Amino acid sequence: MVSREATELAERIYIKNASGEVEPLTEEPFATEAALQDLIAKHPELLSGEQMRPDDPLRWILIKREMDLDGWAVDHLLLDQYARPTLVEVKRGSNREVRRTIVGQMLDYAATASAVWSNGGMRSAFEQDAASRGVDPLDELGNLLQPEDEADPEELTEEFEEFWGRAATNLAANRLRLLFVADDIPTELERVVKFLNENTKDSIDVLAVEVKQYPGQFGQAIVSRVIGQTVASGGLGAGAERSRRGRRHRMSCDEFLEALTPDVRAAAEKLIRDAQEAGGIIRGSPGSIRIGARCPLYHRPINVAQFYPPTDNHEGQFTFRVKREFEIPELQAFLLDWVSQFESDDFVGKYAPTNWQTGWTVRPSTMVEHVDILSSRLRNALAGLATL
Repeated sequence: MVSREATELAERIYIKNASGEVEPLTEEPFATEAALQDLIAKHPELLSGEQMRPDDPLRWILIKREMDLDGWAVDHLLLDQYARPTLVEVKRGSNREVRRTIVGQMLDYAATASAVWSNGGMRSAFEQDAASRGVDPLDELGNLLQPEDEADPEELTEEFEEFWGRAATNLAANRLRLLFVADDIPTELERVVKFLNENTKDSIDVLAVEVKQYPGQFGQAIVSRVIGQTVASGGLGAGAERSRRGRRHRMSCDEFLEALTPDVRAAAEKLIRDAQEAGGIIRGSPGSIRIGARCPLYHRPINVAQFYPPTDNHEGQFTFRVKREFEIPELQAFLLDWVSQFESDDFVGKYAPTNWQTGWTVRPSTMVEHVDILSSRLRNALAGLATL
């Protein structure tokens, strides 16, 4: 039961009901920390990612509640859409630990995380926890990365692999977000959070989130407020994430060709033109273009090549590859035969960024030298798919 003194000091909000009357809702503390923890686990949107980044609201998936950490456990481990680990500690405002003790505890977690959760620990925990909750981990991750798109499953699979790679990189570099959550954030904690944010620069974001509940006759209003936001919060890390977001733009064929040197562009134009004449479909994807064909045996176009333009860190590459497994034996045999043509070539490299594809890569300068061979093989593969 809430005391008279607590009720008198509690905040109120007002709602206008269907009959036009104004109904006051009085703030009520959460009965237990577990109740608030349950709420955050089921609804991480209550952490108010739109307040943290208004121009690009943060979203999260739950990796695991009570995530093991060297004999301890963080209340929640989340990942946002940019694969930045978010550690969440939940307390009630009435718990004295929310003032200063929780800060040392969270910093200890942050210092230990990269050593304990490396080597795929976050991914494994997510998949096991999602299964225990009866949730398809691929669906949940797909909703996080492309909540409004009906994406190509193959493209999503690549994005999933890239996502977990970024998560591992962020963890190793200690690019973390630390969130203190309570139904009442005391001044002492707010002061420490602001101090940490001003001095951790772009590596670690430290914020507090106040989550208040207001029970009413027809339901419960929940209001969240982010505390401790500073100019440094997000910092260069936010810029890097915005840069990654830009990569999700689907590259056009013209954009790809414009990024190439004249000799490579002329050879690439031949590959693309010959592929189109053989019935190939050219599709843009984030950071590359794909070449595939429709096959009577399968419901989606099947990609057999993917071309990447040069970047500041890479000279670009031309890949000729396929998925390792199809449930249709005839199709599977055809695709494996297609990539096996490259096995004896001394101008290719093995393409194996993930465990679900197999194929070969060719450097741009090498592609120019062998464009006739590559074009002939590509035309044959596309024409063969169309007639299987």
